[in-house]
Amino acid sequence: MDHLRLEKDFSRIVFWGILSAMAVYIDGWFINIMDIDAAQYAAMTLEMLKKGEYLTFTDHGKDYLDKPPLIFWLSGMSMSILGAGNIAYRLPAFLATILAICSTYRFAILFYSKETALLSALILATLQATFMINHDVRTDTNLMAFYIFSLWQLAAFLENRKWRNFILGFIGIGFAMLAKGPIGFIAPVMGIFGHLFLKKQWKTAFNPKWLLGLIIIAVVLAPMSYGLYTQFDLHPEKLVNGEKGVSGLRFFYWTQSFGRITGESVWDNHVSPFFLSHSTLWAFAPWSLFLVLGLADRIRSLFQYFRGKSGPGELISFFGLLLPFAALSASRYQLPHYAFVVYPLGAIMTADYMVRIFYESKPNWSRGLYIFQISILYITIALFFWLVWFPFPYENEFGLILFIVVLGIFTWIIFWLATPHKLVLACTVFIIGLNLILNSYFYPNVLKYQAGSELGIAAKNAGAREGNLYSYQAGTPHSLNFYSQVLVKETEDFIDLVSKKNCFVFTNADLLEKFRSARPDLEVIDYAGDYPVTRLKGKFLSPSTRDQTLTKKMLIRL
Repeated sequence: MDHLRLEKDFSRIVFWGILSAMAVYIDGWFINIMDIDAAQYAAMTLEMLKKGEYLTFTDHGKDYLDKPPLIFWLSGMSMSILGAGNIAYRLPAFLATILAICSTYRFAILFYSKETALLSALILATLQATFMINHDVRTDTNLMAFYIFSLWQLAAFLENRKWRNFILGFIGIGFAMLAKGPIGFIAPVMGIFGHLFLKKQWKTAFNPKWLLGLIIIAVVLAPMSYGLYTQFDLHPEKLVNGEKGVSGLRFFYWTQSFGRITGESVWDNHVSPFFLSHSTLWAFAPWSLFLVLGLADRIRSLFQYFRGKSGPGELISFFGLLLPFAALSASRYQLPHYAFVVYPLGAIMTADYMVRIFYESKPNWSRGLYIFQISILYITIALFFWLVWFPFPYENEFGLILFIVVLGIFTWIIFWLATPHKLVLACTVFIIGLNLILNSYFYPNVLKYQAGSELGIAAKNAGAREGNLYSYQAGTPHSLNFYSQVLVKETEDFIDLVSKKNCFVFTNADLLEKFRSARPDLEVIDYAGDYPVTRLKGKFLSPSTRDQTLTKKMLIRL
């Protein structure tokens, strides 16, 4: 009876934890979309819808050859129904996250206990990375979702040999490739075949039926491949990314991914091979400590397996995490979100470790591990107080109230709540509370300093329409295109610009007198300070030095 009650209590914690996390995702829907990547994808989606062309893609009217089309197709479907806006752009990522959480649970339940499967789902739902990619939406949410979906289906096929799982697994791989290229194929292959080879299941590994999967993938990729061929391969005269004779098919299937390892790709940000490893320490928060320990424990059990002792029942999660992570770490160009694809498998390994240590074996040192983790969380909360108190001292009442509530609930769980699930509850409340503060208070204040969105909204409200919004010597942020909902025209011809009637101009504020001398009748619609909000630094966060970091922009009407 006690075991049944514990299981019921644990299920309830997981249910409400995931539901609360999703409520915070939804809270993030109302944040303006950030430049550069997310706003670029949103603006390109709007551009695609206006043109009515869904197989060829342009960015501000120029041929675009970089990311695969899934994010544009899904966001386009959403915007067609809901209209172009923050919610419509983010809704597909929210649904993809649900798919990822459910698939993680279903994969884990094939090989582990129900408690491990439930905790895996909760961990994935409450990663800092998952909160982040639900408001700063890029291609990685879709990649992560379809990767773990394909692994779940193919793992189920290995268990029950049902053709439905086989077909769905390879459809999932196809969609993962539509999300972010060949990594969507390579990662599942590494996970599945690493497992089969180490388990010496040669007959299954070399079964010709796997070739049917390639046909399914080819069918899924056919529309994109056709679009790449007609847009680029048929037009070698086009100048694409500074080169002529560029093959769209070769770029997608080779250069974009493998070229970053071989050096064929021009993208290179000179990062360390351990960049993704230390990025994971914050992106996997608050479960990072247990991920590291769980991975080490899995490696230890693997060595036991090599020595003929009992080892892990499944190795898909191990190889599906470690090998793609190593391949991504070998790339010459890396960003933190590149590793997010394998985080569902990290969640499973973390959950497996935590259930064994804190619920089953309960070694003597588990108490010390618990104290160490809670200490890390308290230190983080103390540092977070600075983020609430300091950057926006005249608008921080709401943030401070949220902080006090989160700190109070967290402290009550640690010191007064009698439950065997204290650690899981504390980690869950910690990360949900901090991201509630970020989405409700911090990011809305930061994004007041993204001039593209601020002045784009002002332009739309003032009546800007297609063909009468210009940018002069100020660049054209993608957020300006998206929030004004028109394709902004860039011009360097001042004489021609000031001769126009009834048009809007996005430009630098220090050019006001130049415009006023040519057009005394101009109207200043709005001003905004501009800062690259995805690259926050102390000088910007400090109220005393913030103005020094801003570029002043304005929107005028001629």
